[in-house]
Amino acid sequence: MTTGNDPSNSDDLAFVRGGPSHRLAQRLGMTRPGLRPRLIKIALLLLLTWVPLALLSFLSGHAFGDAVAIPFVHDPEVQARFLFVLPLLELAELIVAVGLATQSKHLAGMGVVPERDRARYAAAQRQAIGLRNSVFAEGAIVVLSLTTALVSRLILGFGAEDSSWERVASALTPAGWWYTLVSLPVLYFFLLRWVWVFLLWALFLFKTSRLDLELTATHPDRTGGLGFIGWGLASFATVLMAYSAMFSAAFADEILHQGASLDSIKYHVVVVVVAALIVLHAPMLVFSGKLLRCRFKGLLEFGALVWRHDRAFDEKWIVSPKNENGEKILGSPDVSSLADIASCYEHVDRMLPIPFDVKAFAVLVLAALLPMIPLLGTAIPLKEIFAKLVELLV
Repeated sequence: MTTGNDPSNSDDLAFVRGGPSHRLAQRLGMTRPGLRPRLIKIALLLLLTWVPLALLSFLSGHAFGDAVAIPFVHDPEVQARFLFVLPLLELAELIVAVGLATQSKHLAGMGVVPERDRARYAAAQRQAIGLRNSVFAEGAIVVLSLTTALVSRLILGFGAEDSSWERVASALTPAGWWYTLVSLPVLYFFLLRWVWVFLLWALFLFKTSRLDLELTATHPDRTGGLGFIGWGLASFATVLMAYSAMFSAAFADEILHQGASLDSIKYHVVVVVVAALIVLHAPMLVFSGKLLRCRFKGLLEFGALVWRHDRAFDEKWIVSPKNENGEKILGSPDVSSLADIASCYEHVDRMLPIPFDVKAFAVLVLAALLPMIPLLGTAIPLKEIFAKLVELLV
């Protein structure tokens, strides 16, 4: 692995980038730095997934109008999946890659991982990156993506009553076949690949938590110096937004075409947001044992230190207030020392059981909720929503 200062130019990006798909993108020149190659890749993905669906639906007379109950342009799920979710999952690559690379370097560079455990730490990195580059792992993702698409459309979706751009009289349209065999597998591949990346990062954190980490009980981040892992979760905000948009589009379809109401799905929205936040923070639990032991040890050590300090203070100022030098308690550095040591003890006492950052948590909550806002448009005209926003801003 390289050790350059710029994470974007480091092999550490292999936490996210890797496998046969990345090597293919390299051959096609789509991994060069800059926005243009990434936009070209997104355009190619749209040409492969969304554009054929639009063209085939138009040629079949199912793109708009009353020929079917749900024309192509009125299907919120397909529009959100390929015009928003898929591009967002692609754009998220660089953000997450740099975030994970920065965290992995900082773990070793700041001294939390002691010198004696550097070899084991490097082995944990190599294992995670090796799994990310695995041909078998990515092959399994491809097979699972195609299988999921076939099962969801040909088995679970068989016998659907409402006619749509995808299915008429229980038979798939040409657009429906492309959706099943090409578009959905591509989307599921991206979704499942991100799940794999997250699991590998969780594995890496687990391996790291087994090391003899040198944590500091008085660190102001209240997590022994591991707080940067907590705020590093914010790099997954774009991925979380994409997954949230998937659910939002499904909820919108239920409201627009299946008779559900915004009120009936509000609890579904809460469950999705809460579950996503729990899943994202779950890997942090691997540090709980070390953080709780660090807190317990710190409370014992600083408790003893505070006791000795307070006893000396009482002896000097309470039991024998008139000392040999005739000092006065007002303005004495002893009082300031008393406050400082009490502050240190409070730092230890307020330690958290997991690396957690309030600002990162707020970013993730916002990322999960933003895609849900369009659901309001199913019950309230968008003009009214925008008018209310303008009133609030003005």
